[in-house]
Amino acid sequence: MTEQIRSINCTNCGAGLPVLGGGRVTTQVCGYCGASLDANDAYRVLEIWDGMERPRSPFRLGMQGQIDGVTFTIIGTLGMQEEYRGVHWDWVDHQLFSPTHGYAWLTIEDGHCVLTRKLRDGPMQFFLTSAEVERAEHPPRVLWKGTKYRYYATTNWETTYVEGEFNWRPERGRGGTTVTVMSNDPKDGMLAFVEPSGGGEREIERSHLWPEAQEAFGVENPIRAHGQHPLQDIKPTFGRIMIAWFAGLSAISLVLAFVVLGMQPAPQMMFQGTIQDIPPELTFRVNDTKRPARLELYQELNNAFAGYEVTMQAPDGTPLAETYREISYYSGGSGDDAWSEGSRSQSLNFVPPMPGDYRVTVTPDAAGTTSGRFRVTFREGRLNSFWLWATTVLFAGGAIAIPFLGLAKRSARWKGSDWSSED
Repeated sequence: MTEQIRSINCTNCGAGLPVLGGGRVTTQVCGYCGASLDANDAYRVLEIWDGMERPRSPFRLGMQGQIDGVTFTIIGTLGMQEEYRGVHWDWVDHQLFSPTHGYAWLTIEDGHCVLTRKLRDGPMQFFLTSAEVERAEHPPRVLWKGTKYRYYATTNWETTYVEGEFNWRPERGRGGTTVTVMSNDPKDGMLAFVEPSGGGEREIERSHLWPEAQEAFGVENPIRAHGQHPLQDIKPTFGRIMIAWFAGLSAISLVLAFVVLGMQPAPQMMFQGTIQDIPPELTFRVNDTKRPARLELYQELNNAFAGYEVTMQAPDGTPLAETYREISYYSGGSGDDAWSEGSRSQSLNFVPPMPGDYRVTVTPDAAGTTSGRFRVTFREGRLNSFWLWATTVLFAGGAIAIPFLGLAKRSARWKGSDWSSED
């Protein structure tokens, strides 16, 4: 049978007050005069809190909304506040009631809506108090139903506003402490260990973010959420599709880089032999002047260095280069301790100004070694694959970094934790 909403008159000021909360309501607080009335004793006046200022909330008493197909009614409103070193944090708790599913809480803070229910099977044997947190050297952890929860924060709250019906006896100015813990998965919600001051009943509650709450209760002018809530599941901006996209681009760049390498023209062998046999002048012929050319010196040496003065002249006698190239290669160790540094080759890259026969002189430095086979090669019409290799690395790095960006965003849920490892 559907219950008919009825009302009473405040026994202090006479204002009409709706009765919405069922037979377990013990207290009703008048929103007009601030009188606290005993619902079990003909609404006798228990106390009067005048001058209370109703906190800002899009929800009002009597609003109804669906939670998993069950209709709940807002029957009570509490204004809550925490103060620390002169800074205030405010939020609003609304008590909800369903004739079939009992009581729950709807909290709104910074526009974020959270649904909270009391746990009947909570880990009371591991009730986490603020004193235990103070003594702990590491963030305390709680195991409940196979899920590991880690300490998040301690809140020292005070009730600043009371209105409506409650299945307990709230008081303005009443305080308490709540210790919260979270798991790494926002879907597990947040466990809260609530301990009212003055020896009230301890409770364990479980909360989940409920972003659809304003829509569910038909709020006409919803307020926007600000900042990130610790129960928000921050999904990475780039998902699997973007990872596949970057990986695919990297693979394409890699294939193209190898194609370009395969298309490089064969080198011209200008000299191969010992250092002592280098002729006074070497020549090579250039036909392609549109692409870069490369002169390369290679020497088979180990744990030594060699230096060479290199000069180059164009077919018309114009000096193109007069430079010094040092070849050095050192190595040592074995197995995992093996190391090496340097290179057995050096090169001179240039763009030929004209076709024809170019002349090169290679003069060894007397201070360098003259041992090891030595060769000089020339390659023209080179295709530049540098940018393909660069994009391969860039796209591969993007594909690898995306999952870590997602982890970083999820870890941002913990930035509001008040845990400090400092003594």
